[in-house]
Amino acid sequence: MRWELVVSLLGLRRKYREDRWEHVGRSPEEDREIHRSECRRLLDCGNLPSRSHGNNESVDAQRKVPLSSVRRPQPLLEFDTASSSVNGTCEQKSSTKPLEHEPMFAARITIEDGICLLLNVDDIDRLLQFNPPQDGGSQLRRRRQVCLEGLAASLNLVDPLGSNKAGHSVGLGPKDDIAFLRIVSLAKGRKFISRYLQLLNPGSEVMRVVCMAIFRHLRFLFGGLPSDSTTTNLAKTVALCVSKMELNALGACLAAIVCSPEQPPLRPVGSSAGDGATVVVKSILDRATDLLSDPQAANSCSISNRTLWQASFDAFFGLLTKYCRSKYDSILQMLLIQAPNDAVVGSEATRAISREMPVDLLRASLPHTDEHQHKVLLDFAQRLMPVTGFSAHGSDSGSVTCESVPG
Repeated sequence: MRWELVVSLLGLRRKYREDRWEHVGRSPEEDREIHRSECRRLLDCGNLPSRSHGNNESVDAQRKVPLSSVRRPQPLLEFDTASSSVNGTCEQKSSTKPLEHEPMFAARITIEDGICLLLNVDDIDRLLQFNPPQDGGSQLRRRRQVCLEGLAASLNLVDPLGSNKAGHSVGLGPKDDIAFLRIVSLAKGRKFISRYLQLLNPGSEVMRVVCMAIFRHLRFLFGGLPSDSTTTNLAKTVALCVSKMELNALGACLAAIVCSPEQPPLRPVGSSAGDGATVVVKSILDRATDLLSDPQAANSCSISNRTLWQASFDAFFGLLTKYCRSKYDSILQMLLIQAPNDAVVGSEATRAISREMPVDLLRASLPHTDEHQHKVLLDFAQRLMPVTGFSAHGSDSGSVTCESVPG
C-alpha cells in the first residue's frame, strides 16, 4: 500500500514538471543546457552575479569567493612582499617562492628526516646487539653505514682535506656551511648533530669532517649568551669524539680553528658566559699530548701527520697568545680608567684575569711548545706576575707551570 502511494506521488511530480516546462515553452533538457552555458560564461568572465544584498564580490584565482565578513586565519609562514606603484596605485606583489624552498623550513625538514634516519640506525644497533642475524649482520651494517653517509651528504659539508674529481684540493667558500649553520642554529638541530656524532664510528672520516665544521664556527655555536643544555651537550659530545681521533685528524681540527674567519670565544673553563669553545679546543690539545707521550702511539704517527700537527699548533699558538695579550691589555686599560690606585688595580686585575684569561688552554699548550714558544710563555708569565701573582718556572725538560692566586 505504501509503495503504491510513493509511485503515485512520483507520477504526480513528473506530470507537474512536464506541465511547467510546456508552460514556459522549452523542455527540461533545453533548460539544463542553457544553465550550463550561462555558468561557463560567468566563470570565463571571472565574475559571479551580484548578491541580493548589494555586495559586488568577485572570484579569486582559485575560483573561490572571498567573503569580507569571514575572519581568515593567520598564515603559517610570512613571505616577503614587494610593493610597486603604477599610475599612482600601489600593488602588492607577493613572492612566488615555494614553502619548501624557505631556508629555515628546509632546515627543519632536514632535521626531522635526519632524526628518522637516526632512529633507524638505533633499531639496527639493537638488532645487532640482541638479535643478531645468521650472516653476522653484514647487510645490516652496510645499511647502517649508508644511512649515516646519506646524512653527511644532506648536511652539505665541504672537506678541505679532500679533493674533487680533477684531483685538486677543495677550497672553502663563504656559503659552503650555510645549510649546516641553519641546522645548528636551532636547539633541535644541535641535539640532532650531537646524536649523529654519537652514532658515527670513532675516528671515521665522516666524524672528522663534521667536527671540522664545528671547529670552523666556534663563535657561532658557543659565542652566544647564555649557553643552553643543547649547546653544552654538543660541546661534551665533540670533546668525546676528539678523544678518539688520531694525530692527523687532530691537526685538521686545529687548523680549522685557525682558518675560521671569526675569533673563537676562548673563555676560561667554568665561565658563566659559556666555556664550550674552550672545552673542545682543550680536548684537542689533551688528546695530542696523550698520543705523543705514549711510546706505542707515538711510533704509529707518521712524519707527515707530525708535520701537519706541528704546523697547526704553531698557527694556533700564535692565535692564542695574541688573544691573551689583547685581553690582558684591555683589562688593565679598563681598570686604570676606573681606579688609578695601583693596589686596587692589582687586586681587581687578579680577579678579572682569572675570570677572562684562558689559563687552561695555556697549560694544555705547554707540552707542544718549542724553545721560542716556551720563551714567549715565560715572558708573558713574568709580565703577569707583578699584577696577578702568576709564576713561571722553567726546567730542563722545557715545561712551564702557570698558576694564578685566587682573588
